[in-house]
Amino acid sequence: MFNITNFFDHPTRPGHTVFRFYEKERATAFQKLLEKENVWFEHDYHTENEKTIYFFGVKNGSLKVVNQCNYLTNAQFRKPLIPNSYFRWTIFVITTIIIVLAILGYVNQI
Repeated sequence: MFNITNFFDHPTRPGHTVFRFYEKERATAFQKLLEKENVWFEHDYHTENEKTIYFFGVKNGSLKVVNQCNYLTNAQFRKPLIPNSYFRWTIFVITTIIIVLAILGYVNQI
């Protein structure tokens, strides 16, 4: 099945979830957050075709805290959808104008 998240059930240990990261910086940030929250985890990495995947196994009992750490890690490294700030603001202004015109058109129709 197609999985767009970076976690999945552990294939051999029921009650455990595995988180994966493709960049060492993200994996290190995630590990620091887990250590800060005193969450038990085990970690490993796998190298294939000069690509390294970092794995973290956690118990499902602490999954709520670990998911929060995962969200914070991904947010830390997230890039803006539209990197150019002028273009981003232009799209925002145009969208706002369209919405205002739509509301005015609806109100005038009534």
